[in-house]
Amino acid sequence: MYHIVICDDEKEILDKITEKVRSGFEQLSVSSHYTPLTDARELVEMLENRHIDILFLDIDMPYFGGMDIAGMIRDRGLKTLLVFVTSYDALVYQTFAYRPFAFIRKSYFDEEVDAVIGQLVKELFYLREELIIKKGQEVVKICIDDICYVESEGNYINIYTVNGNEKYRDTLANIEKELTGKKFVRCHKGYLINTKYISRVRSSEAELTDGKIIPIGRSYEKEVRQKILENMRRD
Repeated sequence: MYHIVICDDEKEILDKITEKVRSGFEQLSVSSHYTPLTDARELVEMLENRHIDILFLDIDMPYFGGMDIAGMIRDRGLKTLLVFVTSYDALVYQTFAYRPFAFIRKSYFDEEVDAVIGQLVKELFYLREELIIKKGQEVVKICIDDICYVESEGNYINIYTVNGNEKYRDTLANIEKELTGKKFVRCHKGYLINTKYISRVRSSEAELTDGKIIPIGRSYEKEVRQKILENMRRD
């Protein structure tokens, strides 16, 4: 069961959003628990003590604004899918720094929410996917979403995740096939990178959210930038 939180300081709007969100997930037979909140301080406390799978968040609120809370989620590395809901369309560009999953305009909420919920459900399933590798007689399962990048080292492969790394005998071409259709892109003859963990791209390198620098081959630069944009649009 997923935990979905909706936070908006206006009670009437909160009730409406909660009902639409609940209805959307129920139509897709997704079992979830819902927590509506009008006080951003309660949300901050909840983020410290409980896991939130999906957060529908207003931007303009007292005590803690939506950008403040998004910063907390990003800085703590929480795996919360964030959907900004706001009346201020112009703020969409300011939200990009926090890599939200989606942005819904309140004036078009009814028209836009079902599509976003469909994308959220696909993402939740993706977060559960695993890559299975064999290290001799040992079988290891790795959560695909936790993989930051993959490096080729001779006849071996290093898979670097948020929790450490795994080294085993294989080729980068094989791993690339396994990860086809995911958020990974070949950025160099010796590297695959998860665009989720890219914080910035320069002409010859990508910087990850942890500060790690990954080289980008000249022939791969256009594809890397295109893949990042595709994932930001959630096509």
